[in-house]
Amino acid sequence: MIHHCYNGKLLSVNLSSEEVDEERLPPDAFEKFIGGKGLGAYLLYRDLEASVDPLGPDNILLLMTGPLQGLNGPSVGRWSLITKSPLTGFFLDSHCGGPLGRELKRAGYDGLRIVGRAKKPTALVINDDSIQFEPASSLWGKGIVSVTHSLHETYGKDVAVYAIGPAGEKKVLFATASCEIAHQTGRGGAGAIMGSKSLKAIVISGSGKIEAADPDGLREVSKETVATWAKHATGFKDRGTGFLIEVANPLGQYPFRNWESGYYSKASGLDVYPAYEKYGRGNHQSCPHCIMRCTHAYATPNPDNPAEEVESTVEYETLGLLGGNLDIDDFQAVAKMNYLCDDLGLDTISAGSAIGFAMEAVERGLLNEERVGFPLRFGDSEAATRLIRSIAAREGIGELLSKGARNAGLSIGRGAENLVAHVKGLDSAAWDPRGRRGMGLSYATAEVGASHLRGWPATTDPPDTSALPLVDSMIRSRDDKILSDSLVVCHFTYRLPLSLSQKVRLLNAATGLSYDEAAILTFAKRVDTVTRMFNIREGATRSDDVLPAKFWQPQKSGPRVGMRAFVDEADFEACIDKYYETRGWDKQGGPTESTLKSLGLEGLARA
Repeated sequence: MIHHCYNGKLLSVNLSSEEVDEERLPPDAFEKFIGGKGLGAYLLYRDLEASVDPLGPDNILLLMTGPLQGLNGPSVGRWSLITKSPLTGFFLDSHCGGPLGRELKRAGYDGLRIVGRAKKPTALVINDDSIQFEPASSLWGKGIVSVTHSLHETYGKDVAVYAIGPAGEKKVLFATASCEIAHQTGRGGAGAIMGSKSLKAIVISGSGKIEAADPDGLREVSKETVATWAKHATGFKDRGTGFLIEVANPLGQYPFRNWESGYYSKASGLDVYPAYEKYGRGNHQSCPHCIMRCTHAYATPNPDNPAEEVESTVEYETLGLLGGNLDIDDFQAVAKMNYLCDDLGLDTISAGSAIGFAMEAVERGLLNEERVGFPLRFGDSEAATRLIRSIAAREGIGELLSKGARNAGLSIGRGAENLVAHVKGLDSAAWDPRGRRGMGLSYATAEVGASHLRGWPATTDPPDTSALPLVDSMIRSRDDKILSDSLVVCHFTYRLPLSLSQKVRLLNAATGLSYDEAAILTFAKRVDTVTRMFNIREGATRSDDVLPAKFWQPQKSGPRVGMRAFVDEADFEACIDKYYETRGWDKQGGPTESTLKSLGLEGLARA
């Protein structure tokens, strides 16, 4: 018998044949993997053959819900995307806001599995048990903003729209797709996968009702979080993630000039507080079912029509990578670049990384103006905007940069590869590990690469002594995040705070199961091990769990001047050893037989 709050069904769609099927998932799949990231990791490992081309028709795109979608819980307007990344070649999970998860759940499914390649541009339209393959040639080539509005005009305001822009159509390796314009599956190239499948958009609506096993228990936790949040009147609540500049910059974690250092002396030009007073347009684009409402919109001129005002939902990561990282201190310039990236469908983190790399490569004589096509210097927002357009179109120098900064560096050679801050090919998020002890371990060991959402060490201290004592706290934080991404609830609930014990109570109230914190930690280890198994099958070894040259170079200025990510490489390697040992993996990072058995994964590993 399937548990409360689950439908027990996975909808499978083959775009090549336009065949549709439903798979009944057994109850133990939900018990062992919960949903979202956990269940998606299991299904991807189970179903995807090794060495499949991420941009080929056989790659699998999974859109997953968790036990809380469709229920009245705190910050549950989320869903998860799971696939093999075209940017890294490894496991990718991305967690997105917007109503898609709720609507998919109401339509009767816990997940959507997409394979194949449509013969022509297609929109997949799901309304309860009606699945239609609608022609989308008229939408091909258009930006995400106009496509989303057009699909709402056709199918109604209550549907969930998830769409790609021209960058995804061109298969830029860090292309995104967007749910309701403001929410992206941002990292690793999900938009390129949709483009490779000729899938312009997915439109979902459902009319079913989802019920919790214990509605009173669910309401109790919701009341607790509302009461706690009422005391947190600053930060996310007032200005969204943009306020984090004032957290990162004093800690030496804010990127400057392609990671020359982690401090930007002109960061006041990007301050969201005065910017919001001038340009703020409210938080109406925030996720549904959320009390934080952290997605704040800013008025900015349309980059394609300056006489028209549009809304840019610029976030901290964008202010980091397209701001300080490029030595651009003009808030409006960054807001316009953000809007352009969102409409074209580009990850602003990887776009900023690619542009910063190109700027430094020009400065060092590894790229010249003839190759770029125009002058390119740090601080030049007009040149950065031209690069964004050329990357999305894969024209000129944009063709090289569209493959990602790591690949661009390797292509140029002559040491250019050492100018890129990445792990496993995924560009570093806007949190410099040279500013926080142990942060580099999270980047190095994350299955997706240098993501800031894979666990934080419990410190704000600089990396001037051994990070070994912090490994356990980083793992604990990662375990908590794996649970959040499987429920699926927002990562920013740490600001409520929504504790691990409260998340366990939400899970039990929704499902009727009896998890405790010990069982959750085992669950998180199981999921982390499955994603590790996936990457090993794709060729990953310990040599991929490393930090780039950028983070071994001392910061040149700011509060962490002279700091590297670790005191020395021996300490870094010792931290890797401890991480592997704690996870039950061998010295190369491979799960041991006893670990697989204890986690109930031996059958999956042999499949």
